[in-house]
Amino acid sequence: MADIKVITRHGRYLIACDSFQPPSRKGNRIIMPRKRKLNEKLKSIILDLIADSFTLRQIFSKPEGELFKKGIEYSWSSFRKELIEDNDLMSRYQKAKELCIDLELSSLKDKRLELESKIESGQIDGKAGQNLVNLYKIVSAHSQWTASKLKSKVYGKSADVLTLKGSDSEPINISWTR
Repeated sequence: MADIKVITRHGRYLIACDSFQPPSRKGNRIIMPRKRKLNEKLKSIILDLIADSFTLRQIFSKPEGELFKKGIEYSWSSFRKELIEDNDLMSRYQKAKELCIDLELSSLKDKRLELESKIESGQIDGKAGQNLVNLYKIVSAHSQWTASKLKSKVYGKSADVLTLKGSDSEPINISWTR
């Protein structure tokens, strides 16, 4: 049987989905279906996808997003609101992002080692190998820059650390350390 998309107009709402259950009416009001709440299981699913190096667009986009593929309809704006309100969720989100960066950096190291072995064995000529090395340098620099924005004390350069010195009686002196 062919997949059928149902497109209908309900008042000012245009609705398209695979299976359609129209909003109910209560007097003159249209009652839309209730939105999904963020429970512990859904938090874990989203944070696991983030830690597995999926981008937010890959997770939350409607037609091809990872959540939508699992039959879960939840939006980035709803998740963002929960992040702002819940400090524990924010710390778990930051930890998942750190794990994502660690995974990306180790993946780049694996690719670099594989490339080195191909160049040494002669499978790739020097010119093409140099182009791939330059590409990996750019990708690695971008990943390290992203990591330094998440956790500058671990991944950042020492020149990026801001030191504030001062007391109540003297003004604050800001200096960059190397």
